[in-house]
This record gives sequence, structure tokens and C-alpha cells, in this order.
Amino acid sequence: MQRALVDATPMAFVVVRLALISVAFVIFSRSARMGTTLLFRAKTSAERLFRRDILVLGVSFGLGYFLQTAGLLTTTTSKSAFLTSTAVVWTPIISYLVGREKITGKLAAAVIVTLAGVFFMTQPYHANGITVGDLLTLGCAIMFGVYIVWIDRAVLHAKAVTGSEHAATMMITSTQMVAASLLLVIFLPVVEVPRIVLTPYCIGALLFTALIGTGATAYLQARYQNIVSPATAAVIYMIEPVTAMLIAELFLTEQIGFLELLGGLLIITGVIIAQAKKRMKVEG
Repeated sequence: MQRALVDATPMAFVVVRLALISVAFVIFSRSARMGTTLLFRAKTSAERLFRRDILVLGVSFGLGYFLQTAGLLTTTTSKSAFLTSTAVVWTPIISYLVGREKITGKLAAAVIVTLAGVFFMTQPYHANGITVGDLLTLGCAIMFGVYIVWIDRAVLHAKAVTGSEHAATMMITSTQMVAASLLLVIFLPVVEVPRIVLTPYCIGALLFTALIGTGATAYLQARYQNIVSPATAAVIYMIEPVTAMLIAELFLTEQIGFLELLGGLLIITGVIIAQAKKRMKVEG
């Protein structure tokens, strides 16, 4: 995405990215077509609950991706990934506020360890400090925290409409992207003068982020996240910035120092701590 932003403005890139995967879902999935219909013509109480959930997911999903993409204009790839990963902090807080989950001592320890990792990775005490891109990416993390918490609720309501877990997952995955696309298109002319040049880099980034980074991962998240709690899921997602750091080192000009490596190790440790609870529960 960072390389593609040379050829496209942030919101235009996100709109095309979401539109591509939305069209693909609607063409190939009957459940996706049903979900899109319910977005505009919900009749029963269950359908209206589903539509409400989709609007919440669409706003948090679309705004989160836009803030992340816009942030990449003034921050680095690895720093963006680790700031996005602070969703591990916002998720249990949001989940607690909506009455979904208690913050246990083990989970709190996992959050503290992962936060320490984020601190060492971003090193905000440096002379250049925190940039506008960092703040935008932090807003992205809050939006993703809302999304992670709400996805479990949406799956339950979607299953009440369809009666099938797979169909419910497809409905949520596709319809939230339709909602996010429409939302961003409405605000696109206000936020920026859209520009997109279809260079090989831009086309490759659009196809990968639409089909794999958005479509496949959103389906897997909706389908399987309910196996763990929202807060534990957020800690698992902390593996993403470690991967981004390594890719940035291999393919971009970013250099990884000792503190960055220490931060990555702490984040992986936080993931292990969070998952220890699940393993002990299964064994018991």
C-alpha cells in the first residue's frame, strides 16, 4: 500500500480496493447478494439488527482502512503496523464498555507486554516524535478495536437471518464492504481530490489488498474469531506488525535495530500469554 500511494490518493485507493472485492462477492455469492438487499430493504426485526450491525462494521472497517492508508503518507510501514496493533489495547476496553468481556489478570499482562513491544518498536521519544500519520494510524487502531468487538455480535444476528453459519459469514463479509464503499464514496470529494494511476505497482497492490488482504482475511475473521474472545483475538493480531517489520526490512529501505527486534519479541510473548488461557481451558 505504501508503494502504491505514489500513484493514488489514500481514499481513492481504499474505495477502489473495497469496490473490487464487493463486486466479486456479489457476482459469485448468493449470500452476498442477499446481504446487500437487506442493507436497503430490511423488513423483520432480525433483518434490521443485521443491518445495524453491518452499518457499524462498515463505518469502522472503511474508516479504519482509510486512516491506515492516509497515515502511510507520513509514517513508515513497520511503524504503521505496530501503531495499528494498539487495537490490542482498545479492543478489551471497548468490549468491557459494551459489557461483553471482563479484563482478567492474564489478559491485562498480555496487553502490558504487547504495549511494551509497541513502545520499543515505535520509539516515540526520538527527535522527530509522533507524526500526523502516527495519529491517523492510532485512530485506525481504535476503529479496528470497534470492529473486532462488533464482529461477534454481527455473526449471531446474521445466523438468525440465514440459519447457516457459512451463509451468515458470507453475508457479513460482503455487505460490510458494500456499506464501507458507499460511505467512503460519499465523503471522497470532501476529503481529497481523488487520483489513481493504474501502474503495475498500483494494480498489484489493489488486487492483493482487495482479494487477499480484505476479502479472504475478512471472511476468515468473521468465520473463526468467535472461537476466542475479542481481546484474545486482538492480541493474536499483534503478529501482523512483526510480519510487516520483516517485509519492510527485506523489500523496502527500513532498517531494524535492536529495540525493534526486542519489541517484536515482546509482542510474540504477549500472544503466547493470551493464548495460554485458552490452552489451559481446553486441557481442563
